[in-house]
Parts: sequence; C-alpha cells; structure tokens
Amino acid sequence: MKNLTRLLVLLLGFASFAQMPSETFKFYLSDQEQPLLIINDDIIASVEVLKKVRTDNLVKLDISKDDVLSQTSLFPLDKKTKGIIRGDINIDLDIKTQSELNSFFGLNPINDIYVNGYLLEDKEQTISTISIKMIDLRKADGLILKTPSLNITIE
Repeated sequence: MKNLTRLLVLLLGFASFAQMPSETFKFYLSDQEQPLLIINDDIIASVEVLKKVRTDNLVKLDISKDDVLSQTSLFPLDKKTKGIIRGDINIDLDIKTQSELNSFFGLNPINDIYVNGYLLEDKEQTISTISIKMIDLRKADGLILKTPSLNITIE
C-alpha cells in the first residue's frame, strides 16, 4: 500500500509540473517571407548578402514587393509572392552556374533549375553558394516536369 501511495504522489507531482509553462522550452516559427536578391542581373542570392556589402559598393537598389522570378512554378497551387530586390552591387561572391549544379547532381547541364519553386528562365543566371539552404532533386513526373530538375531553396 505504501508503494501505491508513493507512486500516486509521484505521478501527481509529475503531472502538475508537466502542465506548467516553461520559458526554456519555447520556440518560435518564423513565417516571415524573405525576398530574393538579384545582383547585377546575374547572381541570385538571399537578402542576407546585403549585410556583407559596404555602402560605398552599393550602386543601386530596386525593390518590387510583387515581382517573381517566373510565371512557371513547381507548386502552382501554393504560389507565394516573396518579392525581388534588384541591385547593382560591387561584390565578389562564390557562385555556381546552372550547368555546374546540374552536372554535379548527374543531370544534363541544360536541365531546368528552379529557385524557391520558380523556374529560372535565364540560363545565364548564376546562384550564390552562400545563399543556398537546400537543393532538392526533383524526378520527372510527366505532368509538371518532363526531365529531372533541381529546386534550390534560398532564404
């Protein structure tokens, strides 16, 4: 009987502490959408790159809240307009061409590449390597993708 009473007290104690709010276990999900940065009409990067640019290297910035990379999207039902910042900036970044990325993943160098779900129509545009958060190899499905493609997530 003593063991049963101890067990009951122990369980009640744990149950009461389990329901108390704890500041140490809080986490926050960010639903904040970040625009893409297009540098010198060539390099696609995250806006975090702007933090590394000295103001005297910044020539011009154009901000469009509703602009997208392309009208073609991998996720047509989930189109989110994130906006685009176009800038003329004097900066050296490590970049990868679309053909380099495709070749690295064993794809045809001319296969399509998507950034945040939007097709890169200009095959000459490059991607800043420090801005890449994830690369997803998408298999051809015959509906949206006729050939395997890469979807590069930049945040």
